[in-house]
Amino acid sequence: MEDFYQTHALFRTQDILENFTSVRSMQAKLKSLIDVGRIAKIKNGLYATVNPLTGDIFASRFEIASALFENACVAYHSALEFHGLGNQMFSEVQVFTEKRNIPFEYNGLEYKFFSYTAKGGIMRLEQNAEIVVTDLERTVVDCIDRIDLAGGLEELVTALNGITHLDEQALLTYLKEYDKKFVYKKVGFLLSLLKKDIFSQNFFDICKQNCSIKLEDISENKKMPRKTDKYWGLMYPEKLINTEN
Repeated sequence: MEDFYQTHALFRTQDILENFTSVRSMQAKLKSLIDVGRIAKIKNGLYATVNPLTGDIFASRFEIASALFENACVAYHSALEFHGLGNQMFSEVQVFTEKRNIPFEYNGLEYKFFSYTAKGGIMRLEQNAEIVVTDLERTVVDCIDRIDLAGGLEELVTALNGITHLDEQALLTYLKEYDKKFVYKKVGFLLSLLKKDIFSQNFFDICKQNCSIKLEDISENKKMPRKTDKYWGLMYPEKLINTEN
């Protein structure tokens, strides 16, 4: 059992139960390990191994988020952070789950849960433990759909400016799954404004063909000066994106 704790940054009670004669004996062992600072309890039978040199757990916020529930997945701004695009690290960790769950706090971070918006675009990789996170293209579409969960429009624009490559076919696949005219419009507008050189004209044509024709607004503060992009039918903050269309 000692080898198990040393080689697993995260584990669940069901992972170790077979090594004990009863649930009670397992619980007693877990309590003793917590008392001496070897492990820490997180939530729902999920435990983390503690680094004896630092006193911190080995597992990252992304690994914890991925392990909290079956089919959990790091999402929105937290996914931007994972991909190295977050302008700042938030104290909130956003997680897709199949069922809505009550937010909880651990180690100064609040974990919030959201229903899946689409099926595809999920990555799995191993670090100290498994991380499940939306891929870059899915993250972009999710964040443009829910700009509020991307940290706001300014934070999203900063993230998009940091991207050097996107697979436009993957973007179109996720846009088709969403099937929202406003999302097509926002994606087309923002990427044509910020990243036009890395996409084909066909990509923007498809976005345009699937847009609504009504004028819509992505400004967060409707009282601030705005500009209008007539081609995309979008109003946006004047000071945020300083360009003429």
